[in-house]
This record gives sequence, structure tokens and C-alpha cells, in this order.
Amino acid sequence: MRVAMLSGPDGPRRPDAWHRAAATVADVVELVTVGSLSTPPLPGLPFAGRDERSPHRYEIEAAHGGRNRPATAAVGQRVTAGRMEAVLRVETSECGAIDVLHGHAPGAAGQLPWLSKVTGIPYVLSEHDRRWLGHPTRPLPGLLDRRRAARLYREAAAILPVSDLLLARLGELGLPGRHLLVPHPVDTEALLDVPARARIRQDPVRIVAAGPLVGNEGWDVLADAFAEALGKDARLRLRIIGDGPGLGAVREHLRRAGTGGAAVLTGDLGRKETLHALAHADLFVDPRHVSGFGTTALDALCCGTPVVGSRTGALPELVGGDGGILVPPADPHALALALVEAAAELTRRQPAALADRTRRHFGPDAVGARLAAVYTEASGRA
Repeated sequence: MRVAMLSGPDGPRRPDAWHRAAATVADVVELVTVGSLSTPPLPGLPFAGRDERSPHRYEIEAAHGGRNRPATAAVGQRVTAGRMEAVLRVETSECGAIDVLHGHAPGAAGQLPWLSKVTGIPYVLSEHDRRWLGHPTRPLPGLLDRRRAARLYREAAAILPVSDLLLARLGELGLPGRHLLVPHPVDTEALLDVPARARIRQDPVRIVAAGPLVGNEGWDVLADAFAEALGKDARLRLRIIGDGPGLGAVREHLRRAGTGGAAVLTGDLGRKETLHALAHADLFVDPRHVSGFGTTALDALCCGTPVVGSRTGALPELVGGDGGILVPPADPHALALALVEAAAELTRRQPAALADRTRRHFGPDAVGARLAAVYTEASGRA
């Protein structure tokens, strides 16, 4: 089985994790859409490059209009798909035919129907787009977006929502196609060992939150919730990892909430340092109103760190019955009570067991087994 995995700047969040999961059951060719090449161009294909360290990983420049202005979406996607088709011809001539195209939405979804049509290769689509779940300040996708999605879904061999919540919502919206749950995998090779945790009651409770600091994403809810929780348990300490246009607003909200030195903002630390922070935290908190999946919460659970957060995205599946506490979105009082309760339960937690359960359920082998069934059916090999 040979699979071409399409990705780009808009998704998926952790392409390496998807590659490793797919690679447990198939030979994977990566087609990565980029703004400009960072790899040597292929002979005769100046818009495509190949990674010398990974010869089945290709970069493909996204199409632009004249004078470096983006082309219209439809034309740009068609031209980019044509470039992908040229790269697949090279790969096929060197190593054999591709059986399945695997794309991700949002991201490379726009190129899939045309690419599938000209190559004759069936495609499957992983759906990550949290817009389908709604948002307190944004409407659901309109009729035009739903019609576009319906065309994309109808031609796919399978649609793979990454959470039960997304799976249910696509059904509620009446979007066509065969919908199968395949969760976002975790890249177990990047994870740290679960550190030993020995606590006494007086120890500070280290809480970590991480993500892009943008407006209307629940950071104000977290500031108010943490201030209330701090009034009930003075041991609590909050560390917010991330950067973005809302950094100043988050800092000001924490100041007005009266959290003092108990809450700090560190800026963006990069994936390696963020994983280290998650592994050595006592709790991870995810205050977002809407989440397509919850990859950072998944990382935290894989480190044995319980999660307190909003009941959205895949968090109900990730947290389960022993991984933390979930509350309704946009409810600072409920989030505050959950933080206090989770802090009180820390001595009863079993981090190693939590990490082992999460890594087994969302690791490359488990997700790869689901992908194997999808790829086999899509390629007609069943």
C-alpha cells in the first residue's frame, strides 16, 4: 500500500504524527504545500523540491497570480493540484503507483477532487475544521461553504472527522459521504518519559496552559477562573505558554483579575520546551470555547498530566473518566471549581497509568490500524 499524504500551512497541526501513524501500515509519500522552497528543486520542476534526507518528502510551491498576488482560490488550487500531479508522476515513475491520497481540512482539501480526477487515485479526507462546531462569536459556515463541503465529501472515499463531536456535527448538518472516526495521533517519538511525582500537601500546584493568544478563545475566562480558584487554594500557580496578538490583552486581564505573581506569561517556547513544561506540570488547563481536537491536551495526558478544560473538540474522548475534569465552555466559575477540585485530587492520580493508556489509544499503531482499514477499502483492496 502506498499513500500520498497532503499537508500545508493550514493543517494538520502535527503532520509528523500523521505520517508516523500512516507509515505503520503503508509507504507514505509526503506532499507539503509551502510558500517558497527550502529544498533543492526537482529537474524540470522549478516549483517542487525534494528533501535529500527523506526522498519521499516533496515541497510544492502554492500557486500565485501575477506580480506575486495570490490567484483566486479556485484557480490557485487547480494550479497547485497540477503541480502535485507532476510530482506524483515523478514519484510513480521511480517507485511505483500511489493507491490512496490522504488530505486534511482545512488545508490541502481544495486540491483533492481535481488531483483525484486527473490521476485516478481515490482520496480520503481527515476533517479537523472546528468551524463546524460553532463559536460564541462566529456563525456556523454558511450555505455556500456547506455546498462546497458537500461536493468535496461526496467525491471522497471516506471522510475522517478527528473527534466524536465533529463526527456527530457533520451528521447533524446532513453532509454526505462515508464518515469514519479517526482521531489525531500523538507523535510518541517526541514525548518525554513520565517523570516521577512525589507530592506533599504544601507543594505549589503547577498549572500550564498553552496555545495561540488570540481574542475570543477563552483566555479571559481562564484569567477570571484562575483568580477565583486562587482565592480558594493559594497553592495554585499558572504558567501560560504562547504568543499572539492577544498577549497584551491576556496580561491586562490577569492584572485586573488580581492574580499577581501567581500567573506568568512565558511567550512561545517551541514544542520541545512546551513538552517539558507539560511533563513537569501538575495540571494542564484548556479554556477554549471551541476546539477541533485538542493536540496540546493530548500531549499533556501522554505525559501523565491531568486536564481541566472545556467540554469541546475531542477532550471528552481524551480525558475519559480518569484524565481530569471538563466543564461547559465560557463558564469561569465552573472552571475555577474544577481547578480547585483537580488540585485537591492530585495525590490520588496515577500519572504513569494515565500516560500509558493515552499513548496506547492515540499512538501511531492504534491510529494506524484505523487508517489501514480506511486505506484498504478506499483502494479497493478489501
